[in-house]
Amino acid sequence: MSSTNDPIPVLPDMQALSIRSNDDLAEYAPRPDFGRQGKAIHVQANMFQVKLGEQGMSIYHYDIDIAPVGNFIKKKKKTDNDGSTNLRRDLCWKIWKQLVQEAPAGPVKQALEVAAYDQQKSFYTPVKIPLTKEKAEIPVTLNDDPNQDLERRKRFRVTIQFVRLVDMSTILDYCKGLESSAATKAMAASGKAAINTLLRQDLNERFSAKGASGTRFFGLDSASTISSGGVVLKGFMQSFLTVQAGLSAVQLDTAYGPFFRSGPLLSLLTEILERRGGGGRFSGRGGDSMASQRPPSLDVVPYDQYSKLHRLLRHAKFTVAHRKTAQTFTFKGFTTDDATTHRFIMEGRNGAPDSTTTVQQYYRSQYNIHLTKPRLPLVMYGEGKVVPIEFVMLRDFNAIPFGSITPDQTAEMIKVAAKPPPQRQAEIMGWRRTIDYSALPKLKAWGVSVEAQMMRIPARVLTPPSVSYSGGKQLRVNNGAWNVRGVKFAKAGNPLMSWSICCFDRVCTDEQIRAFFKTFIIVLQQTGCPVANVNPTIVRHEGSDVRTTLQGAAREAFFQSRKDPQLMIVIVPFKDLGFYSMVKRICTTEMKKPVVSQIMQSMKIRSDRGVDQYCGNMSMKIHAKVGGVTHQVPVPQLLDQTTMMIGADVTHPPQGVIPIPPSIAVSVAAVNGSNNQFVPAIRLQNGRQELIEDLKDMTKTHIRLFERNSKAKPQKIVMFRDGVSEGQYGQCAEIERSRILDACRELDPKYRPKITFVICAKRHNMRFFATSEQDKDRTGNLPPGTCVDSHVTHPYAFDFYLQAHAGLQGTARPTHYVVVSDENGFTADKMQNLCNSLSYSYARSARAVSIVPVAYYADIIAGKARDFIYSDDSDDGTTISGSSGAVYAHVETHKLRDRLEADPLFNHVAWYM
Repeated sequence: MSSTNDPIPVLPDMQALSIRSNDDLAEYAPRPDFGRQGKAIHVQANMFQVKLGEQGMSIYHYDIDIAPVGNFIKKKKKTDNDGSTNLRRDLCWKIWKQLVQEAPAGPVKQALEVAAYDQQKSFYTPVKIPLTKEKAEIPVTLNDDPNQDLERRKRFRVTIQFVRLVDMSTILDYCKGLESSAATKAMAASGKAAINTLLRQDLNERFSAKGASGTRFFGLDSASTISSGGVVLKGFMQSFLTVQAGLSAVQLDTAYGPFFRSGPLLSLLTEILERRGGGGRFSGRGGDSMASQRPPSLDVVPYDQYSKLHRLLRHAKFTVAHRKTAQTFTFKGFTTDDATTHRFIMEGRNGAPDSTTTVQQYYRSQYNIHLTKPRLPLVMYGEGKVVPIEFVMLRDFNAIPFGSITPDQTAEMIKVAAKPPPQRQAEIMGWRRTIDYSALPKLKAWGVSVEAQMMRIPARVLTPPSVSYSGGKQLRVNNGAWNVRGVKFAKAGNPLMSWSICCFDRVCTDEQIRAFFKTFIIVLQQTGCPVANVNPTIVRHEGSDVRTTLQGAAREAFFQSRKDPQLMIVIVPFKDLGFYSMVKRICTTEMKKPVVSQIMQSMKIRSDRGVDQYCGNMSMKIHAKVGGVTHQVPVPQLLDQTTMMIGADVTHPPQGVIPIPPSIAVSVAAVNGSNNQFVPAIRLQNGRQELIEDLKDMTKTHIRLFERNSKAKPQKIVMFRDGVSEGQYGQCAEIERSRILDACRELDPKYRPKITFVICAKRHNMRFFATSEQDKDRTGNLPPGTCVDSHVTHPYAFDFYLQAHAGLQGTARPTHYVVVSDENGFTADKMQNLCNSLSYSYARSARAVSIVPVAYYADIIAGKARDFIYSDDSDDGTTISGSSGAVYAHVETHKLRDRLEADPLFNHVAWYM
């Protein structure tokens, strides 16, 4: 496929896809067939076909172990189970280049010069190394600092051992779906690893590789400045994939990453602390007041900011400005004292005795430097070493930790990164030209070439479902959305009786609030959301802490109706994610009973502009929060009344916290065969554990509720699992499916529903672009319902890409659905249409969403549960702090479960909307 005008290859014989292997997904549900329904179109994928060398080309795989000689790196190394040393990637790369440079002329040097090294434990080369014994040991002295004495340079012992001969033709056989053994499938996996390593060799010299897998590369050109001392760097993602069209391909995509601005740390801290201050205008936990806090002085860093700064700068690389050195150091933290009080023993010179001195005195005597900021904490690095902040110079490519990116930075990043499809496609092609695979000597030596144009593949646009409201009224879908004006919601919820309004904006008057809610209540009633109490009590925040104000509003709702509060409206003057999280945490975990809450912005209440649309959007959320159903998308030919859908997700604690806090597992299941109302189960489990440990008990809870409402247990279970990394797809399905079956057996030994297990993945880099103007919407994106299930999909597995939604900003990302287990006999068309139709059933929106809602709900609940469990800081004694300074609430494993599930008034409505 050298151009977009090449013909579309025919679909392969399905008989060839019916095999199984030990490779990733090939052991699980095979593809039953290809989808045929929908309007046929052609698209381009960000995939570039790869041609390997002559059939039968062999690559030699060698193990390499690099060990330090001496004690200079004793504290920095880690040891694997086999006793080998695991050094930093950047250090290993330096040693490797030194090894290649010093190799003696002949076969050894020839083999190393064309080799591909993964910067860890393996290298691959098409030239055999003539080893005379099982292992070869080679000494290497690192020459990275010319000013350093030869005796003090770092020395290493490099051990090389032959592993296997890799037959690269197995990659092609795998892509073609040819019948073969598990051993040859494993051989194909080795070949894939070799090519991925090869493609990164030149890039490691030209760009900065980031991410655990080293597939994202960044440069310094065209950096965009963002707030709080950040910059957005532009780069690309590259990965070699074996795909279903009988070929292999390189996937290229644009990448954008948030990094700290390089330069003086003092300047960076000034900007960070001024912007982040005491955590924003609504700061602290429930016991704190809402008073604004002035930015801290940079002459003294407030102690309560240490943990935040530590999390931000953990592992940051820096140089020092007070002396000449090319050495790079790693940030380890801040001292609790400063340069005037931090003392250490200075070794005496020329026979003089050792003496105790302060850091301030040391710099004055040693360098004739008078510190300008002696009261600031010191930066710790190395083994017990410190340096004043004013001499620390941050290097380029220090990434801002994912969990520490501010809302402002996120918004600024989106403006930079959200490119419409034509621009994104042009940028990808620009990176393809910049990389210029044809000019890379090692690719030539391996006989590997990469096509210059994107692959052109078949796709289909699936027909949207009917969307029904009260009285069976059907609404027409246009470009993934529909107009709900003048319709009533499909099913009424509980009459809104016990509720109150809690206002945190002093400017917003009671008269303005009453006027808005008079209009809003009419909208609720017109849309089919019954309101029994049209005059809820207004409670204002008058200087007490936030928790007290919210508790007072809950009491007022109870006193007015003599029933537990159904809903609390919280009015805020502006968007503040920290305050939003605090309100949700207090209402859910710190009241006498959990209370459903809805936050509204006062600017919407005080202004007549856009009030109709705002009330309409809010009415959908309120309707779901009192137990109603906004709309329905019937799929009787795909799901019957005996089917229960489950969505599940796991979210993990912030990085770097020791001991590791718990992960949060969430499952959400339908309460009856209509599959339009759902109840969640939340569990805490071992930190960083991806598989849901308590899924058996969670499933039993779901089945019991389904049986209570439907008078029968579900005979079919369709599980949509979110948040699984690609390498764990099969393991997750196998183990979690067995836990679901264990739950069924414990409920009734004879009970055995048929289970279909589907992974829903959004963390991938597959993008599709229209080849015809008629297949674009007004944003340049493909139309909602675009589905791809061939050519760029897995050679064996039952998977497909579905862009069910309309792309509103940037380039739409399709969801990758992988059916890893299927006892219900779905065909490709049935599963694809099911996922597409369900995407229109999201309760709080009148447009299709990007992923099936039951999985979306699980993701939303997991995110909200993070606010219940994790926190930035605390002063009320209910949290514990890890060594990194990150803080999380101390919640007993079953406390959250018991609190939420024991309260049907709360947990049986969509409180998470």
